[in-house]
Amino acid sequence: MVAILPDTTLVRIGELLSTELDDETVLMSIEAGRYYGMAGTARRIWALLAAPHTLADLSAQLSLEFQVTPAQCEQEILPFLEELVKEGMVRAGPRGDG
Repeated sequence: MVAILPDTTLVRIGELLSTELDDETVLMSIEAGRYYGMAGTARRIWALLAAPHTLADLSAQLSLEFQVTPAQCEQEILPFLEELVKEGMVRAGPRGDG
């Protein structure tokens, strides 16, 4: 697995089916036969990852929206992003490789 650094570009993989249900985004991976539900911050991260963003970009944007420091934000979202990459829902690569 690629280590996610501040300049790592992240983008979601388009093969997932998704729908909005109330305050949750529900995703389905046909290939893996799994369902995922995202709400709150996770849902916002998923929306932002429709386009390529670096970890630093995500942290800066979310820190403004949720009124935390970029460093705190990065620390808190990194495990979630690593899980998305591990599950094959997000691709991580060098800057510009999203």
